[in-house]
Amino acid sequence: MNVIKKEDTGLVIGIPKALFYFQHNLLWESFFKNLGCRVILSEDTNIEIMNNGIKLCGNENCLPIKIFHGHVHYLADKADIIFIPRYMSLNKNEYTCPQFCGIPDIAPLNIGKDIRVIEVRLHLDKAVNITVDSLKDIAFHLNIDIKEVATAFIKALDTHNASIKKDEKAIHGSSSSEEGYSHNIVVLGHPYMIYDRYLSMNLIKKLNDRKIRVLTSKNLDYNTKRENAFPFQDKVFWEIGLDNLGSCFAYTKNKSISGMIYLTPFACGLDSLIIEFIERRIKKESTMPFLKLTVDEHSGEAGFDTRLEAFLDMIS
Repeated sequence: MNVIKKEDTGLVIGIPKALFYFQHNLLWESFFKNLGCRVILSEDTNIEIMNNGIKLCGNENCLPIKIFHGHVHYLADKADIIFIPRYMSLNKNEYTCPQFCGIPDIAPLNIGKDIRVIEVRLHLDKAVNITVDSLKDIAFHLNIDIKEVATAFIKALDTHNASIKKDEKAIHGSSSSEEGYSHNIVVLGHPYMIYDRYLSMNLIKKLNDRKIRVLTSKNLDYNTKRENAFPFQDKVFWEIGLDNLGSCFAYTKNKSISGMIYLTPFACGLDSLIIEFIERRIKKESTMPFLKLTVDEHSGEAGFDTRLEAFLDMIS
């Protein structure tokens, strides 16, 4: 079955560059391009996007959720349809943040504009057919045969999985000294925190500029992260929480790691637990320097850089 050509739809699909984007951007961009749609992305997070998101959300929302709203607001007048997937669970017995689960409903209401939203529902703890049913909905709303939609999704999934394998292999390279790096540092946190250059205040680039090699949870495969998350696999059921716990415990055993940084948004309930477990494990089983960096909409880069410099002085 051939995927329909671009000119067959003419629809412009907007994808916000926030939250899920940093894990699955290739999956969703490829999916809609395979369907013949034109995909546009919101700009990189900036002060205007952040401020617009803050205005649209309540104080109880974390900064990443506020910023997501800013990205949706940016796309509201530029795309025919905005894509907001409903992430319930991505693995068996593991769930995402409750705000992820409801954001396809919450974001349009908070934006207040007449925007058209489509979603793909991912609830792999329950049944794969939930995703299949949502693909049928997309076929209906876009007026595309379901076989074409299924083919486009499978093709996009192959592209996404190939990218994951490439990221995992990054840790199996030459030693840091052979690559010109002076140290290896692990950066943990939610992907939408550490890979958003604005939210992270360019943390990874700042480390790379200091000739420091950065490793994240993306560099470890799923089984390694879950095996090393012991004994929390049956006690902590948040997917990203287990990713970070397993990554921390795995990297702590690696003698080539010079230090670890955890980047967290203020008032994240999940991180308040995960960071406590991580700090206890590091204090008990290693002498690895550990830095927790907390950011919110009021954080200043000067203070952020001062704490980072003090941490780097410890490992130099």
